Amino acid sequence: MRIPAIRILLSALVLGFLAIPANGAEILWSQYCQHLGKMKLLVHLDTDPTAVTEGESEPVKLWLRSAADGEWKFADTQPIDLLTATSLFVLEDWSRYERTFFKATCGNSEWEGIFRAEPKDGSVLKAVGLSCLKQIAWPWKEAVAEVISHDPDLVIFAGDQIYENDYGSRAFYAKTQAEVPQGMKNYFEKYRKFGEAFRELMRDRPTIMITDDHDVFLPDLWGNGGVLIDGKRTDGGYPAHPDWVNAAEFTQTGHLPDPVNPGPHGAGIKAFYTGLEYGGVRFALLEDRKWKSPPSAVIKELIVHPDFEFAGKRRDTEIEVVLDPDYDCAQLDDPKLQLLGAEQEAFLADWSNELKASGQIGAVISASPWAHVAMYSPTSADLDSNAWPQSARNRALKAIGDAPVVMLHGDVHLGTLGRHGVDAFDDGPVTYSFPAFASTASRFWEPLEAGQNRESGAPENTGQFHDRFGNKVTMYGAGNGLNGYGIILFDTKNRETELQFHPLDQERKPIKVDVPGWPYKVKF
Repeated sequence: MRIPAIRILLSALVLGFLAIPANGAEILWSQYCQHLGKMKLLVHLDTDPTAVTEGESEPVKLWLRSAADGEWKFADTQPIDLLTATSLFVLEDWSRYERTFFKATCGNSEWEGIFRAEPKDGSVLKAVGLSCLKQIAWPWKEAVAEVISHDPDLVIFAGDQIYENDYGSRAFYAKTQAEVPQGMKNYFEKYRKFGEAFRELMRDRPTIMITDDHDVFLPDLWGNGGVLIDGKRTDGGYPAHPDWVNAAEFTQTGHLPDPVNPGPHGAGIKAFYTGLEYGGVRFALLEDRKWKSPPSAVIKELIVHPDFEFAGKRRDTEIEVVLDPDYDCAQLDDPKLQLLGAEQEAFLADWSNELKASGQIGAVISASPWAHVAMYSPTSADLDSNAWPQSARNRALKAIGDAPVVMLHGDVHLGTLGRHGVDAFDDGPVTYSFPAFASTASRFWEPLEAGQNRESGAPENTGQFHDRFGNKVTMYGAGNGLNGYGIILFDTKNRETELQFHPLDQERKPIKVDVPGWPYKVKF
C-alpha cells in the first residue's frame, strides 16, 4: 500500500528526516555481472538507512528492450533494502550473447544502461583493473574518461574502493546492532563518492568487485575466520558488528555470482568468494583477508633492532612489522596458520582442476599479492603482506598448481609484476598487483641486492629474489612512484594474456610514460 504524501510529510516533520520521498528514491548507479546465463543487477539508491519509514516504500522496477529504438518491456520489480540502500535483480536464463538495454525506475527517477553481449570464446576479452581509490584528486574525471575510452569488456575493482576517513567523514564503528544503520550512513558518505566517480564506467559493462581492509574500515585486516576484534587489531577480526560488515560488503559484491559458501562464518560474517566464467575466461574471486591468521599468533612483542630509529608512525610501533633486518622471518611460519582457510583452499584446487580440464584460460583475483613486493623499507617485514603465513601461501599456490592463470591484485599502492615460486623459482603463476589509482604511491620495490638470473640490461630490482619472508619470487617490473591502472587482454584463441600498466601523474591525470617490465605477455 502506498503511503499518502501528506502522511509522509507529517512523519518527516516529526522525525526530522525522510527515508524515501513520496515520488521514490533517486537511483545513483548500478553494478552488474553475468555468469553462465544468470544476470545480477545491483541498483544503488540515495535512501538513508537511519530513517524511519511507515508502510511500504516505493519499489524499483526493471525494464528491458533488445534494440535502442525498441519498446521497453517490464521485467521485474524489487523492494529497496533500506540498510544497504540497494535493490537486487536476478534474471535467470539470460541470453548471454545478446546486447540488451535496461532501465531501472523508482518513482520519478530513471537509470539506463546496457547489458553487453558476452564476448564469445575465441575472442580477446579486455579487462581494466583498478584499486586503492583514496580521495586524492577525486573525481578523477580525466583518468576515468581514459579508462572508458579503452572500452573494456569487463571492470575489475580489486579492493580499497574507499578509505574509512575520506571526504571529511571520520569512520564511525557500529559496535552494536542498534548502531548499524548509523554505521551504514557513515559508510555511504564514502562509497557514494566512489559510485559517483565510476558510474559511467559501470553503467554498460559487467563489474567484478572484491573488498579489502579499508572497505571495512581497517588499515590492515586479519579476519581470523570472521571473528570480531577483541583487544588489539593485531589480534585479528573485524572492527564492527557483523550486520554492518555484511551490509557494507554486500553493496560491493551483491551482484557477483552466488558465493560458494556464504556462511555465516565466525561471529556471523558472510563470505562472497566464488567462481565466474565470462568471455571464455574463468575467474576465481578469492578472500585472502577473511580467514587470515593474525600477527599475535606468532609475535607477542615488537621485533625491533636495538639501533632502529622510530619515525613516529603507527606501523613502527605495532607487532605487525618486523623492524630487525637480522631477524629470520622463517621463524614466523607455522603450518597451522591460515591465509585462505581450508574450505577456500579446497575450492581453489577444484576450480583450478576444472579450468585445466576446460581448455580455457583464467585469472585468480584477490586483494593483495602473495609475495612481499611492496616496501616502506627493504629490511622490514610486514605481516599484512600475504607473503605470510608462508606455509598457507604455499598451500594456496599449490592449489592453483600449473593451471593457466595470471594472478591479479590491488592493496599495495604499487604496480608490481613477477612470478611466484614455491619449491623452485617460476613454478607458480605470474602475479600482477595494480598500481594505486588514487592513493599515494608511497611504497617501492628496491631490494638491497640485485636480482639473480635477470635478463641482460634489465634493472637490478628485477630477477630472482627471496622476499623478506623467504618466499621465491622472480620480479619483472615495479612501477615505483607511479599511480595508474592496469589493462588485461585475455586472448582466448591463442591462449595468452597481456598485462599492461597505464600510468597517471600526481594529479591523477593520464601520462605517457614507459614503465619497464610492461607490457608483459603470458603464453600458456
